[in-house]
Amino acid sequence: MVRFLKSLLLSLMLVSILTAGGFELYEFGAAASGMSGAVVARPWDASTVFYNPAGIAFLPDGSHIYGNLTLISATSKWTGAEPVFTGEEHTSKDQIHTPIGFFFSHQFSPSIYAGISVTNPFGLGLAWQEDFPGRSISFNTDLKSFYISPVFTYKVSDAFSISAGLDVVLGTVVLERYVRLFNSEGSPGLEVAKSKIEGNSDPAFGFTASMMYHDERFGFGLLYRHSVKNKLTDADATFSFLDNYATPLAMANLKDQKVSSSISFPGFIAGGLYYQFLDQLGAEFDFFWYNWSVFDQLVFDFEELPQTVVEENYENSIQLRLGVHYDLGTDWQLRVGYIYDQTPQPIESISPLLPDNNRHDFSFGLGYKKNNWKFDAGYMLVDFGERSTVENGEGKNYDGFNGSYTSVANLLFFAVGYHFE
Repeated sequence: MVRFLKSLLLSLMLVSILTAGGFELYEFGAAASGMSGAVVARPWDASTVFYNPAGIAFLPDGSHIYGNLTLISATSKWTGAEPVFTGEEHTSKDQIHTPIGFFFSHQFSPSIYAGISVTNPFGLGLAWQEDFPGRSISFNTDLKSFYISPVFTYKVSDAFSISAGLDVVLGTVVLERYVRLFNSEGSPGLEVAKSKIEGNSDPAFGFTASMMYHDERFGFGLLYRHSVKNKLTDADATFSFLDNYATPLAMANLKDQKVSSSISFPGFIAGGLYYQFLDQLGAEFDFFWYNWSVFDQLVFDFEELPQTVVEENYENSIQLRLGVHYDLGTDWQLRVGYIYDQTPQPIESISPLLPDNNRHDFSFGLGYKKNNWKFDAGYMLVDFGERSTVENGEGKNYDGFNGSYTSVANLLFFAVGYHFE
């Protein structure tokens, strides 16, 4: 029983971890996303409040508002490994996720600016089909978070600005999986119940600091986003029991109870260089470094059981982003981009919860401006490739559920903005 509840809560917290590191969302502005988010060194619109708040000092004078909707379709395929699931294939359910971005900036004086952004960077989930053999590890996950981020910016000179801001983070999580009893090495056991965990995180707080240098052709930006410690207090774990011979035993052992834990999402540092090669052509290169090594263990406080500590060994990771834009006259703009995204996830943690891998992302977008209005749209392909839990012939997954995962995601983004002069 102790082992089961430990595994259950480990799964819950890994959903949060893997969504943050394995599928961190950054596509909250269609113009920026068309350039693969390589926008730390140049302001584009009010979404600069999120990407580098110092940049709002270089937007045209006045107030700016910008709203974005991203549609995400992500699919994973699992292929079983020897000797238990040799060659067996299963795919996840088709789902559409809709993270949003809302941004506003305002100029109070020639040197004082402020803004606010509302994003939900971890609004994702993954659900498998009913016949998936790993449904006792993960069957359905749904994680939503909201970052409310006010910022203050000071324009030091015509070409240099600095900024500081606050992140207020709220979140909800739902995890469903099937429960097995009598499972042991070489035997999957018997499914006896379906578990559901629901919980709301307490408000968590972080901060940002940034700077930007921007002139007619050159831009340089730095952004620091501090880690956020999320606390999950009194989450509810409930069970609905299946009808079989082990039901009485299951009902006697699987009691509804509460559990609490906490997790620190890593901070990151981003730096970017922008250069405008021609009047109509410019490009930016960004480097991101994530301090994932702070995630070395999980601590669980059970309502009825002793505290449990689970060791993890996440590694620091990097992202490389490249974006290019080309103006098609005075009203239209074409954008393309590429991302290399290194996974922080060790092989032991790859599972049906949210399998991750080093990723290659490709994007393009189109923008149109008319008077004070701007309209942006784009597409991004996220290629996870294939990653296996088997290394040198040995299965590494901590649940013994070994195989390879192939994942792909398609993103469409749409945005509209307005400039109040």
